[in-house]
Amino acid sequence: MKPTFRPDLTDYLEYVEALADALNESAAYKMSKTDAVKLAIEKAVKNILPEVVIVPKRKRYIRLEI
Repeated sequence: MKPTFRPDLTDYLEYVEALADALNESAAYKMSKTDAVKLAIEKAVKNILPEVVIVPKRKRYIRLEI
């Protein structure tokens, strides 16, 4: 069985909430704080390690054009 990785992001909670709120302003579906963190990690890995292929296991972020 694969161990579960549960980082303590308590010190970053206000930033995570702000990120989720900003994403939800223009999202087709509401993003949870967990999905917002996953999205941020995916974007960071994509910029820093472009050779790594990420297969998302989170809700898909669909932006509404308003």
